[in-house]
Amino acid sequence: MRRDLDRLMQERGLAGMVVFAYDRYSQAMHYATGQKLHYGVYFRAPGPDGPRAHLIHDPMERDQAAAVGCEHSGFPQHGLAGIQTEEGGHPARAFGRLIGQTCATLGIAGPIGLFGDLPAGFAHALVQRMLEVNPALRVDAGHPDLMLQARTTKDPDEVEAIRRVARGTVAAMGRLRDYLGSLRPDGGHFRDAGPGPVRLGALRRVLQREFLEHGLMEDQGDSIVSQGRDAGVPHNRGDDDEPLAAGRSVIVDIFPGEVGGGYHADMTRTFCMGPAPPELRELHAQVEEAWRAGAAALAPGKPCRSFQDVACDVLERHGHATRRTNEATQEGYVHNLGHGVGLSVHDPPLLGGAPTNTVPLEPGMVVTVEPGLYYPGRGMGCRIEDLYYVRPDGTIENLTPFPADLEIEPRG
Repeated sequence: MRRDLDRLMQERGLAGMVVFAYDRYSQAMHYATGQKLHYGVYFRAPGPDGPRAHLIHDPMERDQAAAVGCEHSGFPQHGLAGIQTEEGGHPARAFGRLIGQTCATLGIAGPIGLFGDLPAGFAHALVQRMLEVNPALRVDAGHPDLMLQARTTKDPDEVEAIRRVARGTVAAMGRLRDYLGSLRPDGGHFRDAGPGPVRLGALRRVLQREFLEHGLMEDQGDSIVSQGRDAGVPHNRGDDDEPLAAGRSVIVDIFPGEVGGGYHADMTRTFCMGPAPPELRELHAQVEEAWRAGAAALAPGKPCRSFQDVACDVLERHGHATRRTNEATQEGYVHNLGHGVGLSVHDPPLLGGAPTNTVPLEPGMVVTVEPGLYYPGRGMGCRIEDLYYVRPDGTIENLTPFPADLEIEPRG
């Protein structure tokens, strides 16, 4: 949780942390400060009398900077333009020097957590110059890093933000299902009020319109709307120009976030327009069984990796390959059971992974459960996913409750 940052810094023996947002939205800056600052450097260090923090910011964001609630100053007060000129116009070297000098001023000496979204070359030059200017510093390279460790569990305000996004996500899935049910059959395809057959891109636009109604957007890639063979490849986004077809699996995986940056939700359903072929109906029933078993198994204290075994037990019993039986399999059950969700669609923890994943499920975690079966050679795939919150009392809350029915009978 965010409030754990100071405790975790002390436990890890860190002298402090530095977060750099370089003229763009930064998850790390949002997490550390609670504000969507796009251009600034945030310094924080634990201390015997409480944490010390200072924010250096672009003067244009002075109101957001004031809302952080710590000491703050603008880049001009630190002579950033002159520093950049002295550093040959190289912004990475200029910021490395600024960070090194400010750490010395604030008394931060020793290992620090360093965060930001930067190109590798820029980050390398920044760190190199920072250490030249202030040899008392070194960058913590531990795994998981301080920020990931804190983000594994969520504060109540973070959970409420995720709940709001989840409500909009469920509403979008409901709007899509209603739209599909309103279509008119036309041979093996479908029509709405427009010309020609309905294509997968129309489904995506239905989702996007509903997202906007709830203050959401697809900021980490398009939602997945894939059909038939494409549904058999887990992260195939689908072909917007492909006509929606009867009797085929359609995977809809949506993971919107707050407009302008913020928290996310994640859910998936698999639909079939009209009666499903027996093979698809059986596949869906088996995925639903694994999904319900995985969700029912969630309980604090259990290893997060163990929930993957629950899904594998179900799907292997039905004769499918899994990553447990064949790590390289590309058909059957080919991924982990789930992951955390927060400022990123993929936050820690991971429900699966290598034996080194010893993280237990804890109160405050928000995780997906999303088993799937994939057979591109047979022209089908299936996945069901909901988002779950482990409450402080250990009970489990489904944040994206929605029917898992496969077949949609167009009312036309």
